[in-house]
Amino acid sequence: MNILSMKKKYLFSFFIFPVLIHGTGCVCATHQELSTRNEEIKSVKLDIQLKEKTIAGLLDRLSLKDQEIGRLTDELHAAKMTIEDLKSDIEKLREVDVQMEEKKKEVDDSIEETISVNVPEATPGTEPTTGGEESKTE
Repeated sequence: MNILSMKKKYLFSFFIFPVLIHGTGCVCATHQELSTRNEEIKSVKLDIQLKEKTIAGLLDRLSLKDQEIGRLTDELHAAKMTIEDLKSDIEKLREVDVQMEEKKKEVDDSIEETISVNVPEATPGTEPTTGGEESKTE
């Protein structure tokens, strides 16, 4: 019986030992896989953080550009209003210019009429006399 119990011990050891070694090998392989996965996760986290910083920077730049667009839009609106005011002023000046031309023409016409009425018609052979010459002869 003693041999039988010894055979059981050794037989049991031969079966258990490979199972333990195999289990240990699996644990080591699993540990390596987990370590590799851990490193990959850390790398992905760093990439994500870098991309988050990049996105935050881009959002800041976008915000600044949006503010600049708003400012330029306000300036454009003010410039359009100024242009409209200037167009209105130009139109008023044109109207004044037309009125001035009409008045100038009226004045020129009235001066021409006045000159033609005040100047006596000269007859052929006689010289027109001026008021200064008449006083000298008398």
